[in-house]
Amino acid sequence: MITTYRWYPTVQKLDRYIFKQLSLIFVFFLFVFTLIFWINRAIGLFDRLITDGHSSSTLFQFALLSLPSITTIVFPLACFAAVIFVTNRLKIDSEFTVLQSAGLSPWRLNKPFFIFGILCMLILGVFTTFVVPNTAKILHEKQLELDSSVSARLLKGGKFIHPFKGVTFYIKEIESDGTLLNVFLHDRRNKDEFLTYTATRAFLAKDENRTVLYMENGLIQTIGTSIKELSTTEFKSVAIDLSDAIKKGGNNTTYLSHVSTWLLIKNRQEVATATRASAGSILLELHNRLHRPMFCFVAAILGFSSLLIGNYNRFGFGKQIALAVSIIVLIKITESYTTKLSLHNFLLWPLIYVPSLIGIISSVIFLKISASKYRLKYRATL
Repeated sequence: MITTYRWYPTVQKLDRYIFKQLSLIFVFFLFVFTLIFWINRAIGLFDRLITDGHSSSTLFQFALLSLPSITTIVFPLACFAAVIFVTNRLKIDSEFTVLQSAGLSPWRLNKPFFIFGILCMLILGVFTTFVVPNTAKILHEKQLELDSSVSARLLKGGKFIHPFKGVTFYIKEIESDGTLLNVFLHDRRNKDEFLTYTATRAFLAKDENRTVLYMENGLIQTIGTSIKELSTTEFKSVAIDLSDAIKKGGNNTTYLSHVSTWLLIKNRQEVATATRASAGSILLELHNRLHRPMFCFVAAILGFSSLLIGNYNRFGFGKQIALAVSIIVLIKITESYTTKLSLHNFLLWPLIYVPSLIGIISSVIFLKISASKYRLKYRATL
């Protein structure tokens, strides 16, 4: 008869100890991965926004609003990395060997990892269902505001800029009252003739419908591309309408990624009318928001169970880690394939959850293998 030591207070302390290690390492990897992805995105934002003449505060605001969307990528990665790191360290330090010798089976050892995966899944679920759609909508609205802001793109002194396609603009100096001094504007939008405006000073005026550049005391040079002739015209004042050059976004356009999760569940017909999306696309968006958090749970139990099947090795558990990574790759490939099928036929939406099912089944198999090894080894020592 096999005697099992049931030290419940001690076991609970061990669970808290493992969970604490997982949480600390998870926060570390989450910070590192978020920083990597955030910096990569911020560089692109910096190049685009600063080039368009926007302030650093605008850059920071955009970068901050892009953080929630990054969580859907970094959360599962951080979960997987934290579990691999903690499990590998506990195995190398023979702490799992001691715990198993005390009568804890692989299924029982999985408890803190199971709880950790569930908590991460719930936290990410809040992001994917509530936070990310709202921030994506706000980010899109602010992007439309910036795209229609011609002032930020033009009011940069001392450098040549290209605010629109086919237009080169230069201001030597900008006074405190907004007066533009020594202005140069070269317009190549008309293929039949090129226009070059130079003026001693200018003003930029904008209302709801028009954006106009008023130039005073200047010269217009016109070059015909066909006849290759140059003509010049002096002016006291001239107004250039820039309204047609400003690309205003479609404020009435609604994207599926901006629709609230509750509306996707409650009234799909209203969503279809507002977004002009198919039923398959709506269902795919909804179930993707519900499915993405499950990758945290899968990453947690898969990372633990894959390393647990390996025997002690002072060189580490590279083969088991490679096995876990291979399954993750298989899951991502399957996800891509099932997404395409669900998009073409919305009746196949249950296929969206197949990738997570593959990870869970693999984890159960690995735990069964570990449990069988545990029973054989434990009986052999009696």
